[in-house]
Amino acid sequence: MEMKSEIAHSSTEYQKLFHKLARIKYVNEEDGFTIYKNDSLGTIVSYGNPDTIQCGIGDYLIEDDFSIEYQYDTQFLHFGIIYAGVTYSVKDGDIIAQSIPSSFMSLEKMDRGIGAWRAKQHFKGIEFSINYDYLVNSLLPTIGRSISEFSFFRINTRYTILIPEITAVLSKLEGYMQNRIMTEHIAQAAAVELVELLLSPPSRKLFSAEGDKSLRTIKAGARDIKINSEDLRKINQVHEIIMSSAYEFKTIPMLAQEVGISEQKLKYGFLDYYKQTIWDFQNNIRMSRAAWLILNDSDTFEEISKAVGYHSQTAFYNAFKKWCGLSPGAFKKLQKSHRESL
Repeated sequence: MEMKSEIAHSSTEYQKLFHKLARIKYVNEEDGFTIYKNDSLGTIVSYGNPDTIQCGIGDYLIEDDFSIEYQYDTQFLHFGIIYAGVTYSVKDGDIIAQSIPSSFMSLEKMDRGIGAWRAKQHFKGIEFSINYDYLVNSLLPTIGRSISEFSFFRINTRYTILIPEITAVLSKLEGYMQNRIMTEHIAQAAAVELVELLLSPPSRKLFSAEGDKSLRTIKAGARDIKINSEDLRKINQVHEIIMSSAYEFKTIPMLAQEVGISEQKLKYGFLDYYKQTIWDFQNNIRMSRAAWLILNDSDTFEEISKAVGYHSQTAFYNAFKKWCGLSPGAFKKLQKSHRESL
């Protein structure tokens, strides 16, 4: 099936096109919250506007491949946590993974590009964006800061290692969004807090070469474990191994031995870095593939369970139901009914 494509000339148009192509439609707006929903695909909730501060949470499934080309200046200080899903960019005709499950921060200044989404991917996460002009002209002057203090960041680089205090703020905002208690003042206070944390000495050290020997200390039960750049390289290597071989049965001891890292560092470092366990990450890839096979293949559920790495059909059935809330059969029936109604 050919990928659907659209062109956006503003950030507002970009968001409208995304909701249109993702088939997650506007439902209502109340107390500043804008709700987008599709009963069979999921929900997106946003607060604020792209000209100042905007926060959004989502938990949804992409049904078809699509891309959006943006032809406008886009400048944001962007924070977020992606729990599930991979977004892509299109460069020279090739589709390249752009964002993967992790916490992240980026200072984005771009005027042209193409974003792409692949069918049957489950997305879940939170994003918090501060418009660049608003940041420079309004927010920073009120707290006695200037954009020159961001010189230690590289523009258009996605940083996925953040101090835990930043991810704690994002998790707190996620709760506010879920419980519909976000306000304009909370959003402004969160923007100030995130900027101050980003410019704090521990954060600066994290991004500096001299802080590379021991990037962070994480909890492993009652113990503290120091994670350095070599550990992170190996944790990223495990992430890539899982991405390329998610349907093979590999335990944490097997993965740790393969890249040469301790099991504890791998287990807790992966959780700290990607905000999910190795099992959840691997299973999300398996279940996303299973969902695609259920809808686009004539294989039996037993054959599909084996194709995604499950040797027990019962175990696959239980895992799939836990993943999306429906049994494989109910999921197929619901999606078929949805397609027939379009």
